[in-house]
Amino acid sequence: MNCQYLLSDITLHEDDLMDEAKDQFDFHTTILNLFELNRQVVVENDQVTDIGRHLLLSKLEKAHTTFKEVLNYIVSQNVLSKCSLPEFGPIFVCGLPRTGSTLLYNLLACDPNCRAPFTTDMSGECLPPISRSNTEEHERRKSMLAQEQQFCENLLDRQSMLAASHPSYLIEEDFLILEHAGIFIPVMRISPTCRTLVDTFYYNEIYRGAVYKYHKLFLSMLNSVDKPCSHWLVKAPEHSFSLDIILRHYTKSALIMTHRKLEDVLPSHNRSAWAFENIYFDKNDQTKKDLITMNGLRYIDKMIDHIMKFRLDRIAKDEESDKNIFDVLYDDLIKEPIATVRRIYAHFGLRWTQEFETAMYTWLRDNPQGKQGRHTYNLSDIGLTREDIGSRYAPYIHLFLRS
Repeated sequence: MNCQYLLSDITLHEDDLMDEAKDQFDFHTTILNLFELNRQVVVENDQVTDIGRHLLLSKLEKAHTTFKEVLNYIVSQNVLSKCSLPEFGPIFVCGLPRTGSTLLYNLLACDPNCRAPFTTDMSGECLPPISRSNTEEHERRKSMLAQEQQFCENLLDRQSMLAASHPSYLIEEDFLILEHAGIFIPVMRISPTCRTLVDTFYYNEIYRGAVYKYHKLFLSMLNSVDKPCSHWLVKAPEHSFSLDIILRHYTKSALIMTHRKLEDVLPSHNRSAWAFENIYFDKNDQTKKDLITMNGLRYIDKMIDHIMKFRLDRIAKDEESDKNIFDVLYDDLIKEPIATVRRIYAHFGLRWTQEFETAMYTWLRDNPQGKQGRHTYNLSDIGLTREDIGSRYAPYIHLFLRS
């Protein structure tokens, strides 16, 4: 692509946000500030290529436009008066990345009485919201997303490395909803200013409070056209930064937290991060892997800090700390996937059906591990040893991985 057509900056505005939406949803200015900070980090980042900057700015611009369109739609259609969220849930599958949460999410989504959002509910042309039964429109939207992906690969002159790191399924993580509100993982991962500017907003509770106000609105919008019989199901490691906020906004929510040996989590996450973010750098420049590794480790450190504080605070307050939380060990999930899900349902008092169990067996048969490719990793990739990990993360290991 000719450089004259590449974005080097964008202008974010709220000219097209309805006055009624501004009045009803006062957090819109906080979200605008969050996008502005993302924009600033991207524009000032001299590590990325011109095409990389163009892609990031395009995503930011599109995401903020979607945010405004969703708020306008909710106001104009009076969505919030049409259908309230189910009494139980949502169930949030969270915990550290690379801990089996994608497998667990897909198994839990086999329950016909729950609903997990499709990629086509959250990404691309996601308005107006449509029911799961509208397969023709979902297929059209899916085709549009595939065309966008192909255009991106042609622009970059390289094929995606994502499938082996993060397999593609009909349902997807709701980080796609968080992106509408300005939570952009790539900006954090590739930023050489991660320790300064990014920290002022990425882990900030005020910003994240606004993000989850939007998250609840978006889920309510989907719920208004296709309410599940039992509960909503969502999943993203990102939720681990906002556990207290989630429980404030979703008072009936449940948390499933997945855990895995950190000597596997850390290098696996590092390799996955590179698979996602290498597109923003020169394809012949491998030196940026050090930047991805540094920011990735810091990301995990921050996430572990948030998880530990949340869980230890609940224990200290002598709350029923396990009432709306269930911990899943990766090894248990891999060894006994159906039995693990059954334990989750028993814990939360959810209805188990033969239809659900059969659907899980079918999914496991049709989606063997490694079907969409395997991604390899090694501790040497991140410059840590098992001893380093044992010392650095001793409290987390003691609380969740002793067995």
